[in-house]
Amino acid sequence: MTLPRASARDSVPSREKKPGRIRRWRRAAWLSACVLALALSIVALRLDSPLAVNVLAWLVGSMAAVVILWAGFVWLQRRLLWRVGRRLAFSYVLFGLLPFLLSLVLVIVAAYLLSGFFLGHLYRDAAIGLQEELEAVSAFLIQPLEMGLLDPSGLPSELGGAALAYYQDDVRAGGDPRAPDGFPAWLEADDEFDGQRRRSRVPPLVVLPDGSSTLAAAFRRGTSAVVAFYDPASMGQLERELSRRSDVWTQLRRQGETDGAEWTVQVRDAEFVLQPLARTQGGAEREAFFESLGADFPLSIVGVEMAGPLHSFASGEAVSPPVSASLAATQPIVFRHLFSSSGQVDTLGLIAFFIPAFLLFDVFIAAMVMALFMILGLSRAVNRLSAATGAVQAGDFSARIPVRRKDQIGALQRSFNEMAGGLERLIAERTARRALEQELEFAREVQKNLIPGQGLQVEGVEFATFFEPSAAIGGDYFDILELPAEGEGDSGRLGVVIADVAGHGLSAGLRMAMLKAGLLTLVEEGKPARQLIPALDSLVRKASDRVFVTASLSLIDLSTGVVEMTNAGHPPAYLLRDGEIEEILLAGSPLGALGEDYGFRRFELEPGDVMVWLSDGFIEASAADGEVFGYDRTMESLKGSADSAMEVRDRILEEIHRYTEGVGADDDLTLVVMRYQPEAATVATPVGHELLRAAGG
Repeated sequence: MTLPRASARDSVPSREKKPGRIRRWRRAAWLSACVLALALSIVALRLDSPLAVNVLAWLVGSMAAVVILWAGFVWLQRRLLWRVGRRLAFSYVLFGLLPFLLSLVLVIVAAYLLSGFFLGHLYRDAAIGLQEELEAVSAFLIQPLEMGLLDPSGLPSELGGAALAYYQDDVRAGGDPRAPDGFPAWLEADDEFDGQRRRSRVPPLVVLPDGSSTLAAAFRRGTSAVVAFYDPASMGQLERELSRRSDVWTQLRRQGETDGAEWTVQVRDAEFVLQPLARTQGGAEREAFFESLGADFPLSIVGVEMAGPLHSFASGEAVSPPVSASLAATQPIVFRHLFSSSGQVDTLGLIAFFIPAFLLFDVFIAAMVMALFMILGLSRAVNRLSAATGAVQAGDFSARIPVRRKDQIGALQRSFNEMAGGLERLIAERTARRALEQELEFAREVQKNLIPGQGLQVEGVEFATFFEPSAAIGGDYFDILELPAEGEGDSGRLGVVIADVAGHGLSAGLRMAMLKAGLLTLVEEGKPARQLIPALDSLVRKASDRVFVTASLSLIDLSTGVVEMTNAGHPPAYLLRDGEIEEILLAGSPLGALGEDYGFRRFELEPGDVMVWLSDGFIEASAADGEVFGYDRTMESLKGSADSAMEVRDRILEEIHRYTEGVGADDDLTLVVMRYQPEAATVATPVGHELLRAAGG
């Protein structure tokens, strides 16, 4: 029996390499970039132009940056991100954690900037409040002065920290001498000016003769007028008063008084000053101010507000560059002013803030925990799959992955286990098949050795034989035996036996070997020729399992040409004489059958006669349409010249080949052709693959 070849490969394919086309394109791209850079360098040197050199330097720098970034990416991908777990963790950090942290940083920075803007709002409120108080004082004193109830020279020059000056007909008639001699009309309140815009505008700073800064307000009615301004001499610097009123540490700085560079940015009508934060850092006075408010905190919030230039008290003209107010406060101060207007509003605001913040924090924690479990689970699953794949690649097909997941990864692991199991079974079957093929090959060689060899030479006859099993081991058997002489004057006898064991394969081959061994034993024991077939029948019957064997034994006396043929259920033999064909059909029971009736015939050969013995494989050989070759076609194929046994054998084999048209025989093909010629002595032994191809096998 011929076994099909295994379809699986002997080993698991290794990791596929990157296609050569991609590598060639990559090398071509780098080579093109280098050639382009070299060409640009030559052109730049030829032009000898600073612009060309700058462009070349920019291109070279860009290419170097691209190379460095690409090398870093390749190194990161190959070294750090080769494992799936690391890649997932990096992806989560890049797309999940990092944006959240950056958003948190942006929120903190935005809160810090908004707090700085809020400090400016507190500063403006304090300055505007002080300005309005000065306006109220001047408006309060204008009425008795206008009615002439008070003498300007006898009026007080200071009231509640506000310095006062009185004017009659736009001339100072009394009050603080630091006020201008003429009435500063530019300080008058404009009743037509929009109050909302006025509340959003920082009051102008006024410079006193001693150079100190102050705020001033003027009110005039008729010929009388009053000017009130903040008195730094008695109340302290204006900065400290504004700090006290706003709870924000305030320092007025003129341009150039900072510890470092200062930049002013103009956006439409708004002007923004960028200056170092070191101006508001440190200082025992500032720390004492925060402690007095009970708002000491290690971190400070700083801001800058444009206070405008210093104005001349008399004319209102700007006498200095713009002055900036550097502001500083702590988080408790900012929170106190933000949430101090209404307890109910504070509660609702805190609830409206903390509930979304708590939900956001919970969602982030849940996402982080889920991502952690996902990264660990996927990384562990991929590592197990990689280890199992490596084991299979190394030849350990018993590797399995414990499957506990219920998702697509679990399905992939189960598929891998099924694949590994299939490979293990396939390799086991292939190994067993190879072992069986080796055993069958050995049995085939043994069977070939059981048929007659090339050294048989007998005077008076010429043999041509053919033997080809339909499976790896055939059940047919033929042999040519030299029998001992039965008496004096006997020049020698031959025994030609052909047999067919029922079935195919190894069991039939073993029974065939048993039949040959039994026959040789009977011949060596000197068993008479007429008793050989009955003795073989008895041997077959003694086998443990019943089997049927058809056999034909022909005893040939070479000196006289007398043939004694005994047949046990085997197909007929054929005698070719002078172009005529005689079918020798002897009815008989097979060996091992119930009966023991064997056909027998005795006849005499003439020189040039040809005897043909064959197995039923020739008779039952079928064409493509299923019709068998049959007895009639067998006899037709034997017709023709019979000058040699080889010629007769080749003719019937050619006919079988033409009839089957490559379909091949379903049964063993065994053929023995003998030509009786007392003057010759040659034997043609069984043929191999050439006759196999000729027979369509």
